[in-house]
Amino acid sequence: MIVFLNKSYKTFHFESAAKITSRFSVLMIIKNAQRKWGAMMRKKNLQKIKTILYQIFLLTLGNALCVFAVLAILVPHKFLSGGLTGLSLIIYYKSQILPVGLLYLLINIPIFLTSLKLLGVRFVVYTGISILIYSTMLLIPLFPLPITDKFLAAVTAGILCGVGGAIMMRSYGSPGGSDIISVLLYKYAGISVGVASVIFNAVILAVSVFIFPLENILYTFIFIVVSAKVLDMIFHGLSKRKAFIIISVHWKDIIDEINSKTQIGATLLQGKGSFNGGENQIIYSIVSKKDVMALKKMIMKKDPCAFIAIMEASDVVSDNVGNQPHW
Repeated sequence: MIVFLNKSYKTFHFESAAKITSRFSVLMIIKNAQRKWGAMMRKKNLQKIKTILYQIFLLTLGNALCVFAVLAILVPHKFLSGGLTGLSLIIYYKSQILPVGLLYLLINIPIFLTSLKLLGVRFVVYTGISILIYSTMLLIPLFPLPITDKFLAAVTAGILCGVGGAIMMRSYGSPGGSDIISVLLYKYAGISVGVASVIFNAVILAVSVFIFPLENILYTFIFIVVSAKVLDMIFHGLSKRKAFIIISVHWKDIIDEINSKTQIGATLLQGKGSFNGGENQIIYSIVSKKDVMALKKMIMKKDPCAFIAIMEASDVVSDNVGNQPHW
């Protein structure tokens, strides 16, 4: 028995050791829970910071490549560009009242303000950061790249912009400019991003024909085509997915192996043979390009007689194996 003297010093309070132990146990549980919660929140906040820094890194690297192409190749050769960069260059070449970077920023402001109410917060925030990065980098003076051949200059600029655009497509934002308009048209008018981009670039080039030499417009067209092709090749090439259809009498062993030893998901479909009418389970799975050979090897090990069909899955929407832009 433990005796406690209260504050009045007149009465005594008796409490058993068991109750004291129980009280301290509860306090320790609460403190441990608070400690674990604090550690979990710190880890979560650290992960958020890492994600933000990684996204800004992608946007900075992608924009840097595009800016280098514009300032070191397009401007010295008096070429134009697609999107709002092209519109900014038209104004710059004809008036030169403001630098290209400032013109691009001013043109983007009304479009960006419109997108605040119509598009997702994350996309808008990262796109705003991208616009600021791109506009600021356009103000940095760069020496022209010593390429005298105009065709080679257009191709080189297209490659640089295509790589930069593909890097930015892996982020949560976009380069801004006409990409915001394209996303708005896709969301509210059902016009695909690619089609909207082609229409916008076609309008820019059509207007430019009456202002600039036809030769420069044709080289600009080459630049835009190369840029789009490189972007598509890199972005979809790095994010290629394959669809597996597997038919095997040992489907249970295969699905157990997939679930226990890989991060690959799979779906079981009920199948029926057309010749003998036998029923069997069909395994359907979407995997990234790097996992194709490992999965195929595992299936053949479990059942050398398994039927395997591997097909291209170019457009996959999923949290785990999707290959769509994050926005």
